[in-house]
Order: sequence, then C-alpha cells, then structure tokens
Amino acid sequence: MYSRNFKLFFKKKKHQWYWSYEYSDYNSTDEQSLVFDSYMVPEDDLELGQLRLLEVDNRVVVPAKTHLRMIITSADVLHSWAVPSLGIKCDAVPGRLNQTCMFIKREGVFYGQCSEICGTNHAFMPIVVEAVSLDDYVSWVSGALER
Repeated sequence: MYSRNFKLFFKKKKHQWYWSYEYSDYNSTDEQSLVFDSYMVPEDDLELGQLRLLEVDNRVVVPAKTHLRMIITSADVLHSWAVPSLGIKCDAVPGRLNQTCMFIKREGVFYGQCSEICGTNHAFMPIVVEAVSLDDYVSWVSGALER
C-alpha cells in the first residue's frame, strides 16, 4: 500500500461549517498552493437538477483512474469526511493528520457529508467529489490557478 506511486496529493481541513481543500502539488506564479473553501449551496440558490443539502459551491475535482492520497485534519472539533459511494470515511481530528487513499474507476459526481455529530450545523456540511478525465482535470487546474 505504501509503495504505490500516487499521482495526486491533496489536503482537506474541516472548519465549522465548511471544508477547505489544498492541492499542494500545484503552485501558482506567486508560490501559493491551489486552495479553496467549499460551502453548501443555500436552498434559494439551487439550480435545476442540483440536490438540496448536498450541493456545494466548489467541488473537489480529481482525475479518474488515478491513485490519490489525501490528508485530513480539523481546525475545531471532530468531523468525518465520508463519501459512501466511494467507500471512504476518514475522521478529521484537531491536532492530528489522518491519511486515506482512493482510486476512482469512472468519471462522475459523488456525494457525501460529514458523518460525525459535530454540532448544530452538522447536517449542512456536504462533500461533492467530481471525477473527470485527465484532460478535463488539467484544464480545471489551469483555470483554477489563473483565478
């Protein structure tokens, strides 16, 4: 398991009540990592076809058919990064780093939520992972670094 050649490494950090993501493999011109926050889309802002309580403003975009390694931690209380359709659940613990790996075999959108009872807004911390082709992933990274 530890000898795999991982192609992508990214970090997740949980805050009350949103997730922060850092793709540290990519640096922009000012030597900043690709970092963004992901909040739930309010019900009034949902577009046709989006899922209530599950859609976020910034999805985690990853390439399909690629070995991925993730580091997970929390800034405040216990949380759990869980995407059942990918078979992943990893606790986010303040002051600790947890690591998990994943390999998504097909392109698609995968939904999850924090699965730790972590406070009053526990039900409002969705996770959306979008697995795309390698070409689409490179385009997404390029666009994100330009912003």
